[in-house]
Amino acid sequence: MSEPKRYRTFNRSSDLAVKIFGKSQGELFTNSGFALFDLLTHIDRVEAKENLTLEVEGTDRDDLMMNWMRELLYLYQRSGYLLKEFVVKEVKDNYIRGEVAGEKFDPDRHEIQREISAVVSHQSRMEKTGDQWTAQVVLEP
Repeated sequence: MSEPKRYRTFNRSSDLAVKIFGKSQGELFTNSGFALFDLLTHIDRVEAKENLTLEVEGTDRDDLMMNWMRELLYLYQRSGYLLKEFVVKEVKDNYIRGEVAGEKFDPDRHEIQREISAVVSHQSRMEKTGDQWTAQVVLEP
């Protein structure tokens, strides 16, 4: 049996929209991190050498998703971290605590497939339909 799809992409003008799926809110946040770094690099070449704890807040679920993804992108942009493992320890409508694992960018082993400069809030949303959580985020090159 194949693994359920974590995300799919579609282009919107110069931006890249990503629809993310999860069976729970926690899985949705896990899959959002996976999607971000899977689009950024060859995630299978990243090793989980360092663990980092993250705590992120938002005014509501939509804002929380945006802030979570912005924090993950910031770890790459500011400190050079490529991440591959995302474990959500606690999630509420306006707070998430989790652990991420990865390693610093190594140009001899890693290739950046797509530059992502920002996670934009325009048309981004998170919702639950039946037993499926989905989020849509827009990534700016």
